[in-house]
Amino acid sequence: MSDFITLDSESIENEHICCAISDKKCLSSYHAKKDWLKNQFEKGYVFRRINERAKSFY
Repeated sequence: MSDFITLDSESIENEHICCAISDKKCLSSYHAKKDWLKNQFEKGYVFRRINERAKSFY
């Protein structure tokens, strides 16, 4: 069974965010998503993910 990771404004810099669009040509979008998430953390948003490098949708 996999563990869950809770990301926050500090840990998001070093964590994978399970983005469905993860190829190199979309790198700017990937960083934009991380920036958006940082702003949402300040509003109380919680982001948890499975501690696995895989595409998964709920």
